[in-house]
Amino acid sequence: MMKFELKLRRRDIPEKELADDLKRVAALINKDTVTKIAYDEKGKFGATTLLRRFGSWNKALASAGLKVVLTLNIENDVLFENLANVWQHLGRQPVGKDIDKSSGHSQYSLGTYEKRFGSWNKALEAFIRYIDDSGNQADVDEDKSLGKTEKIVRSGRSVRKINWRLRATVLIRDNCICRMCGSSPAKDSKVVLHVDHIKPWAKGGETELDNLQTLCSVCNIGKSDEIF
Repeated sequence: MMKFELKLRRRDIPEKELADDLKRVAALINKDTVTKIAYDEKGKFGATTLLRRFGSWNKALASAGLKVVLTLNIENDVLFENLANVWQHLGRQPVGKDIDKSSGHSQYSLGTYEKRFGSWNKALEAFIRYIDDSGNQADVDEDKSLGKTEKIVRSGRSVRKINWRLRATVLIRDNCICRMCGSSPAKDSKVVLHVDHIKPWAKGGETELDNLQTLCSVCNIGKSDEIF
């Protein structure tokens, strides 16, 4: 009797395994980047799997240490989130030379911002307007895998997750300085900043600006669920 063997699609593939396969394909085609078409032809998992896991093709490439491809239709909020990540990493307002992909801080080049907004200063001004116009961000949860922002209501409380716009607002307000020990990446590049609930969310604290503060990773771990 003939037996059928099922080949079920794997789920929850580790990101490292996906990134390693991207690097394998890049080496196979002898390129410093991989297009979705090339990956579909030679990849083990398929481009759609990587898009679902990483949220965008450029993020998948970045995770594999490959060259990010030029994208003409990058949404403004993606550029702003990248700027916020650089700001947090440096612990200060970025200058033009910080937005250089060779520096390892930014996914996008200075030229990308200048072409979109007209100049680096105009890009910074647009970013601050975007952050200031965020409204009640505590009720917003960003689902990057879907590429959209959804409003979520959970038992009348704000969500625990601090989205990147609210995080950027807190960091800029606090000048990227730990409010417990005063450390900052601007003074010590080894410092990593977190945004912390002053009154822990688990103890009824809300995810809102007045209940959030900038702490370094060391102070945040030491604080745990205490209220300071």
